[in-house]
Amino acid sequence: MSTSIPSSRIRRLSFALAVIAVLSPGGMSAQVAPAPSPAQQLAALIAEAAQVRTPTRAASEYAAASAACGRILQRLRAIDRAALGRDDQVDYDLLDAHVRTRAFEIDTLRLHELVPVTYISLGATDRLFLRPGAISDAGVRAALAELRGFPTVLANARANLKTPARTWTENAIVQARYARVLLDEYVPRAMVDDPALERDLVAAAQAASRATEEFSQWMQRDLLPRSTRPPTWTPAQIDFYQLQFEQLDGYGVDEMLRIADREAAQLTAEMRALAKEIDPSGDLRTVWEEMKDEAPPWEGVIPMAQRYVEMATAWLRGAGAHVMTIPDFDYAAVLATPMARRTLSFGGAQYGPTVAGRLSGYYVLTPLEPWLTEAEWLSRLRSYNPYWTHLISYHEWLGHTAQRASAARHVTRPMRQLFQSAYFSQAWSFYLERLLEEEGYYDVLPYMERLKTKMARRQMRMWRVQRILTKLRMARGEMTFDEAVQAYVDHIGMEPSNAFIEVQRDTQFATPPGREIIGELMIVALREEYKRRMGPHYTLKAFNDQLLTYGDLPFRQIRRLMFE
Repeated sequence: MSTSIPSSRIRRLSFALAVIAVLSPGGMSAQVAPAPSPAQQLAALIAEAAQVRTPTRAASEYAAASAACGRILQRLRAIDRAALGRDDQVDYDLLDAHVRTRAFEIDTLRLHELVPVTYISLGATDRLFLRPGAISDAGVRAALAELRGFPTVLANARANLKTPARTWTENAIVQARYARVLLDEYVPRAMVDDPALERDLVAAAQAASRATEEFSQWMQRDLLPRSTRPPTWTPAQIDFYQLQFEQLDGYGVDEMLRIADREAAQLTAEMRALAKEIDPSGDLRTVWEEMKDEAPPWEGVIPMAQRYVEMATAWLRGAGAHVMTIPDFDYAAVLATPMARRTLSFGGAQYGPTVAGRLSGYYVLTPLEPWLTEAEWLSRLRSYNPYWTHLISYHEWLGHTAQRASAARHVTRPMRQLFQSAYFSQAWSFYLERLLEEEGYYDVLPYMERLKTKMARRQMRMWRVQRILTKLRMARGEMTFDEAVQAYVDHIGMEPSNAFIEVQRDTQFATPPGREIIGELMIVALREEYKRRMGPHYTLKAFNDQLLTYGDLPFRQIRRLMFE
């Protein structure tokens, strides 16, 4: 006689067998992957954040990027930060700041609707001409893809842009002119190994040039009349970058202004004392004008800049070898490529390509364009006086290029390669300006040249102080655009044409203006702590070399990596 088994018992038996199968070495557990660790979850989010892009700058891409940022932040909050090691905790904080800032720029600031110059970007194409012939055809193909996509980018710009500030639109119109110089004059001379690729590149540049001209005309005809926004950002918007992205607690707008006011008073006193040693009149304006009058003819500017680069290099490899290690890379003073010329009103740094494993970096000088009036030509030329050029040469070459060379060697973690602090790079180069004077570099100069170079360094420092005072006072409604321009003329003797470009450029974004002054304070504080901790083993060179290994990180995270 057969006996039936109740269905409830069958269900219990089936469950028991399933449990046994899962727990057995050869059972179902072999097919179930273990849950990712917190570190693995973080690495996945970092990789995802690196893919949040807006390639054609379409409004739908910005909406998708915003949504992606929201998802990343939500999943990041689910990771147990305390379960991470120190390095992963640093990356966690960097990812959080990076993604929140990206979302802030899209959703709150809405930069894609306000800053037209951001659309006129041809970096891959421009890089072909800093060191002609050095970039392989792989780099040329990247430029070709950029050029082919450029008309679409500009079409999306027309759809996105709403009511920028008038001066921002005017700046974009000038930048479009530089883009035409790149596309019409430079690309046809590009050094390309593959003839077919060269033909494609030139054809794409012609189409991009036509689109640029149409976009420029549209800006003048349509966008400029409705460019009615004030050229300012609110203190709260500036504070977001300062406190959230740069993680500089305690250095908000009010504190930056307090520090800048103190610096301005001290620098004015120092410059007046120097003026009495330089000129019998003791008048600052007289001394500044005399220094600018010493600018060479244009054909002598690059040789002069190259001489100063070589002079600083020789000192750092000789009497100044105790300051820092000079990286092994190719460098020179050259003309800026077209797309950098409006950003760099009279000089700056550009990173060149890596060839056969060797990095390259350049102190670049903005040429005097043929469309300048005679008065503009003479005004711009005076900015290339020997004393300003000397300071800027080692600020740009040694500062930015050496920092980039060290980062390229030491920064390998993806999140730290992705994160780009605006503070550290500028702070490091600015810190070097005073450091070389303190460590004896100026002592090799003849007496009067030494005094004037000291004056120039204080002018450069006051320049950075005025960045804080003008931008933040404009943000608080205490200063107009024109008053900000005049402040540079009055307080450092900057030529009016350069002062206008400085204010125009600096007002376009809500990024904080204390990168140099506040950043230098952070570096000096780190150096003092390093000196205290190292005791008799401290050397200036060891500190500076170590500082450069962290890349462009917020100072809070650099301190953690250095001391915790």
